[in-house]
Amino acid sequence: MNKWKTVIKYVSATFFFIITVFSIVFSMFLLNEFRNSPELTKENLVDALSSRIYDKNNNLIATVGNERREFVSVEEIPKEVKDAVLSVEDSRFYSHVGVDPKRIAKAFIVNLSAGSSLEGGSTITQQVVKTSLLTSSKTYERKIQEAFLSLKLESKYTKDDILEMYLNKIFYSDHQYGIKSAAKYFYNKELSELTTPQIALLAGIPQQPVAYNPYDNPSSALERRNTVLYAMYNNDKITRAQYEEYINTPIEEGLVQKSKEDRQLQNISNPKYAAYVDMVVNEVKNSKLFAEEKDPFALGLHIYTNLDPELQEYVQDMLDTQSAPMVKHASQAAVTVLNTKNGLVDAIGGGKNYKYGGFNFATDAKVQAGSSIKPILDYAPGIEYYGWDSLTTFSDTPYLIAGTNHYIQNWDRAYHGNVTMRRALAMSYNVPAVRAFESVGFERSKHFASKLGIELSSEAPTSAIGGNVDTVSPINMAGAFAAFGNEGIYNKPSGIVKILDKYNNEINNFKEQPIRAMNASTAFIMTDILKDVVTTNGTSPNGKVDGFDLAAKSGSSTFDESASRMYGIDVVNSTKDSWMVGYTTEHTVAVWQGADSVDSASKALSSNQAQTTQLIMADIIKKAHKNVAPPSFQVPSTVAKSGNAYYATDRNTETDNMYVGTIRDSVYQAKISERNRETRNNDRPTVNNNTNNNNNTNNNRNNTTTNNTNSNNNSTANNRNRSSTQNNSNSNNR
Repeated sequence: MNKWKTVIKYVSATFFFIITVFSIVFSMFLLNEFRNSPELTKENLVDALSSRIYDKNNNLIATVGNERREFVSVEEIPKEVKDAVLSVEDSRFYSHVGVDPKRIAKAFIVNLSAGSSLEGGSTITQQVVKTSLLTSSKTYERKIQEAFLSLKLESKYTKDDILEMYLNKIFYSDHQYGIKSAAKYFYNKELSELTTPQIALLAGIPQQPVAYNPYDNPSSALERRNTVLYAMYNNDKITRAQYEEYINTPIEEGLVQKSKEDRQLQNISNPKYAAYVDMVVNEVKNSKLFAEEKDPFALGLHIYTNLDPELQEYVQDMLDTQSAPMVKHASQAAVTVLNTKNGLVDAIGGGKNYKYGGFNFATDAKVQAGSSIKPILDYAPGIEYYGWDSLTTFSDTPYLIAGTNHYIQNWDRAYHGNVTMRRALAMSYNVPAVRAFESVGFERSKHFASKLGIELSSEAPTSAIGGNVDTVSPINMAGAFAAFGNEGIYNKPSGIVKILDKYNNEINNFKEQPIRAMNASTAFIMTDILKDVVTTNGTSPNGKVDGFDLAAKSGSSTFDESASRMYGIDVVNSTKDSWMVGYTTEHTVAVWQGADSVDSASKALSSNQAQTTQLIMADIIKKAHKNVAPPSFQVPSTVAKSGNAYYATDRNTETDNMYVGTIRDSVYQAKISERNRETRNNDRPTVNNNTNNNNNTNNNRNNTTTNNTNSNNNSTANNRNRSSTQNNSNSNNR
């Protein structure tokens, strides 16, 4: 018995010791969190802060998120407005002490049973604290600070004071803050003039201001309004009969009609910066870092960008005035200029006469890439995974798409037998590109392209020449090609250098990290080949810049036959999308000109108009470099030379698990590449890659239809890169 008493005493002493230590540690933790909590002042609790955007020289270029607000005192707020807000947000507001254990428990049970977050446990007091002083990050530290500050707020201010703060603080989307401002904005009424359904909508919007905006999402707004009405009925603020009447009121009743321009809040130092500011605004909004914020621009952020003001104004002015080297035309155009080394955007030409909040063709366009996609999908994967070099040959002979009576054709309506990769790319022949694509295999091309920010979804042969359903934007293409100029390192294009919070602390983990998209050897070999594009031996000699070590690729797409029938467009001699992407070791420029919508013959680019795409790229790349030649591309240590061809001494084996035991087995193909080089070195006839001579491989099973009359027989430099396939994408690029 004494032995058991001793054991019990020992266990009890140990238990109490652990509890004591834990209590001390936890108390110290709480004390530290309380000490680090922000200062509680009425100024911090009431005023939302605008965010500022700066150019690369740290000059202010835009103020965003600056609120439209009219203050209303709690005495002026009608009882019905209070009833609606409290019913849906915090029905026990006047009885709890700042935090509500019952509400938290209820929210936990509701969310647990639903398997998702349907109901929040925060009181109005907590929401005032969170939106004023804290971030929305769901950490234990933040929750502890929120609870502590809520208790402190309740001890310092009356319930009516806190409700007044909340109703003047809440965000309603479209830059509207506070319920009085919202009443004026949505209904052009004072609070006392609102109907009950209108009050219910205003009470419901702040939970998800964008999702419940009645202009953009009327059905969601209706559902949310009716939820508030039910909460009012459930809390005996309206009768059953009133509830049934109000839920049948149309959501648009009394809503002020507003145009898109009416809803924009413009505060930009130079209208030529609008497209760049829009890009930055969307980048912040779409960042996972601010996913929990209703309006990140109300946080008082300082956003430092890479905007080159002189270059930005030059690019946008060229588009607006359609000045040389542009030729005036009814179609649209867009430009992206970025730093090759880090992916930071120098300038954005969002479209002709671009307005703030407009459709940004540089970042949001979804158009066919034409032949500009060939380095990415067709040839670079073969260099990376098979060990191809610039003298690897491909069969340029008739290619019939399986299941159809249509042939892939070249721009010159001719076949050239066995052609080298260098010649095929420089002259932008279609048939060799398709054979290269099929040799590499759809899955391998898709994998390679995804690392460059390019999505590939169709394995049809026409995907190889940019004539299928997959689409791109100028910023996509600039980012992808910059990796070739950056020794294979891909940086997702971004306008933002850094972001500071309202206390001038830098916000970490905002930018995505660079990735190695390909070996440095692959990037160099592809760059070496693409230099030929801007010579007299290539499709785009007008893209050359004297003294610049420059690589580039052009591309274009054609209209389908329906455009000829409906609008009288000459589909043989017209271009729908015209591309030119060029890069040096310092800057990358992507230029697109094309039809924003196919609705008249005036949207078709003539041969002369399409050729200006090359000139525009060359002109802007000179401007970006301030007419000073950049450093040349350097040969990596992993590149050797065999005769006149560079080849990689390292091969990427990451796709060796694909197509194992088939003709696309990368180990097998790498051995063929080695034997081909040995054969060339011995001055014997070239041994062609087995897969490149197949007119119809298994990949031809795609029943893709092409139109073999859609290319221009005229052998101009502009039309050499043109896909002669049917345009399968929606003609409305938006």
